[in-house]
Amino acid sequence: MTLSNRREIMTMSMQPEAVLASAGAESAISAETEAAASAAAPALLGTLPMGSDPDSAMFAAALNACGASYLGVVSEHSAQRGLFAGAQGLAAGTTAATEAARQAAMLLSSIV
Repeated sequence: MTLSNRREIMTMSMQPEAVLASAGAESAISAETEAAASAAAPALLGTLPMGSDPDSAMFAAALNACGASYLGVVSEHSAQRGLFAGAQGLAAGTTAATEAARQAAMLLSSIV
């Protein structure tokens, strides 16, 4: 039998509670990451030159630039995790609402 002749029913199962719990965990991780980055910001951005020579000044500027770059990446990563958590929350809510509507429709069709 070829694939085009086969008919299979594909089912999808999702537990909205588990997805919502995952969204909460992602939000917590995002908040923790942001807090850690905020706490580290003074050290990452406040490097002072070790001496008064130009090399020390350039090295301190390079370290501060690296720190700023790191904080930018952490901020972007944290924002992406937050967006992912929001999408998970939306998916859980949509699934719960769809399931409730399906059950209501089945109940109404059995009464009529």
